[in-house]
Amino acid sequence: MLKVWCKRLVITVLIACLLAGLGVAAWIWQPYDKTAWRVKLPIGSGIQVRVLPMLMLATSPAGRWLLDKKGFSLHQGDIQLYDDDGLRVHCQHCWLEAKSVSDQPLMLDSVELWLKLDGQQLTGSLLADAAENPFKIYFDGTVNMRSLRLNWTLPTTPLASLLAPLRPYSSTIAQAKVSGVLTAEGTLRWPRQRWSAQPQLAQLQVSGLDLSKVTTALVQYDCPLLDEQKHPEKVHWLSYDKMGRWLPMAAIIAEDAEFRHHPGYAMTQMQQLLGKESADKAVGGSTITQQVVKYMFTNGERTWKRKIEELLYAVQLESTLDKTQILNLYLNTVDLGPSLCGAHAAANYYFGLTPMQLNPMQAAWLAGIIRNPHRAWKQQFMARQPDMRRAESILHYMPESARKQPGGLNFRAPAAK
Repeated sequence: MLKVWCKRLVITVLIACLLAGLGVAAWIWQPYDKTAWRVKLPIGSGIQVRVLPMLMLATSPAGRWLLDKKGFSLHQGDIQLYDDDGLRVHCQHCWLEAKSVSDQPLMLDSVELWLKLDGQQLTGSLLADAAENPFKIYFDGTVNMRSLRLNWTLPTTPLASLLAPLRPYSSTIAQAKVSGVLTAEGTLRWPRQRWSAQPQLAQLQVSGLDLSKVTTALVQYDCPLLDEQKHPEKVHWLSYDKMGRWLPMAAIIAEDAEFRHHPGYAMTQMQQLLGKESADKAVGGSTITQQVVKYMFTNGERTWKRKIEELLYAVQLESTLDKTQILNLYLNTVDLGPSLCGAHAAANYYFGLTPMQLNPMQAAWLAGIIRNPHRAWKQQFMARQPDMRRAESILHYMPESARKQPGGLNFRAPAAK
């Protein structure tokens, strides 16, 4: 009789465990919940499960006990789980996809994520290490069935540690000797992938980059837009005293009002760009110094890696050349239309003049089209329908003598086709 009861008890326990397992699986999966935030599990055919129930289970005492010291391998790296008053996830030789930073996956020696969930309140940290340059981010926020809302903080961290993961993928970052620290805080919203950041740079200094293209007596620059069949203007390098009074002034007003005062980058501009919560942040907001770097040293790749390279070059350039030299580089290389590199080619093509002969209105119009010169060439110059609003807004900040006698635009006749 005892054996029968024992057998019944074992069967009952097994059935109960099976039902409990099925219940937990159904709770996590719940296919009828169409509004829940889900992720695809990296097992089998990649079943999609609800995030909150999975987190609640994994970070519960029972879940941590079951997962403690369990390991498995994914294509992102080797994963090991630990019970540490929360769930600690350690990834060795971790590959991180971050296309907005680099078009290649980033390799990190190790990544460690620590999570603790109390109801819907989530706290944790992320520790990343590349080439023995660790950095740590702390976060806290809330998670519900639909989304995750986090506030994160990066304590004061050496820039060398933050740049270490990018060194294998950028010769510029690998060559640069960088000192200084970064502090930042921001937000993260998932699955909408919206984020914001408020960075603070301090004591940033850069050396080790090759600036010989712009520091030799003859600047090494070939206009990448030159097409002699379209516009026969040659790249004609002018000294700063041949740029005239109005064009340098208009360019600073139009493109970089703080040019004379910043160290190659504008911290306020960066904070405005990164501070607004969004999913796709424009990779823009360049100072005149950074634009010179883009023309002379980097390509047009629209990634944050390229922006970091621009920043490093710009800081070293500012410590190597004075502001007048940098502005002259800019005015001789800036894109001002199809095959029109620099002020000499543009002033001659649009007005039949040299930069020194430009009146305030012509200088303001040229500076105003820098943001989109090819559209201006087509829609304003070729169509003979100049849009004066941008030029007039630039003229507003020029001296009184320029505002009183701005002169006319007086386009040159387009070259015959």
